[in-house]
Amino acid sequence: MIYFNIAGLSPFNQVVQQEVATTLEQFSQLLYSEEGIHYYRKTTQGCRRQLAQWLHIADARHIAFVPNATTASWLVLSRIHWKPGDHVLTTTHENSTVRKEILGLHTRGVQVRTLDPKSPTELEAEIEHILASTQVRAIVISHVSHIDGRIFPIERLYQLTQKYRALLIVDGAQAVAHIPVNFHDWQPDAYFFPGHKWCAGPMGTGALILGKQFAEYGEVRSDRGQESSDPLWTDFEIGTQNIGLIAGFAKACLIKQQDELKIATLEAFRTEVRQELSKVSGLRILEWDGPHSPGILSLTCLGKQTKAQLQAKSHDISWKTFQFLNNQEQTGIRLSWSTNTPETDVKSLLTFFQNMS
Repeated sequence: MIYFNIAGLSPFNQVVQQEVATTLEQFSQLLYSEEGIHYYRKTTQGCRRQLAQWLHIADARHIAFVPNATTASWLVLSRIHWKPGDHVLTTTHENSTVRKEILGLHTRGVQVRTLDPKSPTELEAEIEHILASTQVRAIVISHVSHIDGRIFPIERLYQLTQKYRALLIVDGAQAVAHIPVNFHDWQPDAYFFPGHKWCAGPMGTGALILGKQFAEYGEVRSDRGQESSDPLWTDFEIGTQNIGLIAGFAKACLIKQQDELKIATLEAFRTEVRQELSKVSGLRILEWDGPHSPGILSLTCLGKQTKAQLQAKSHDISWKTFQFLNNQEQTGIRLSWSTNTPETDVKSLLTFFQNMS
């Protein structure tokens, strides 16, 4: 199989799998003895510090481990003191499971406004206009679109939310370990990402990063009572964690940190694939007037004949198909790759599309 769905699930790294197995084996000898509890805490806190170092997060206590991005979005949205009449801004490029959580706020009287951005400049202008004229409680937005890989101007939006005192909640599922993400100079109120996509970690892992203002503004419902000295993650980690998976997740992130993303290689792949696909009649590359991530390129079929050709010939190639939020009859194809994608697979992909023209 030729695999071009890294943005959905990365191939498992044997080193990461070994880290999971070794950690679980060591813990199984201790369990919840005093020594076992010490091992459990030491392991999870060490992994927390490792992620903080990689992403330049000043306080590791603001990192909570979560099983996936959808759970993280639910945790964050469920802990905000929503009031009837509050407004939430989001976009047409959000993952369907996260979007479901956003739309669920309607039951609390929250108004959800979905923007369809065409460029970073247009998006910023539209959001600032709404922030200045409407009581927006939060912006919930992806850092990188899961549809076509466009990079949203998150740091600029952060500045706007600081100015108008709105919350910024970011889905980083397609960003972390794909493009540079660094929280040294800024940190949104909540930022979450899973371990099984670009981090190439185990399924059932992820991280939720919480900004200081998320607690300072009194936005969070807490069950800690008077124990306000507890780290912020304690409000978001539910029950006992699987330390084997967490250790594997941290190991995968360490590998990515040492790999330094190799963005130039991903960009070279994208440029080559884009040039060849632009020559194929019946296909249109999906892009906006702004930056794109290097490991994703998406396209759509302009006619039924081209769509039928793709369906008939693509059984040996794995990619992501999707429908557009504003046009369910239109089908898109998302191609995604990593630095570990064999060059022979890229050539096979190009040959496949060239034979269509």
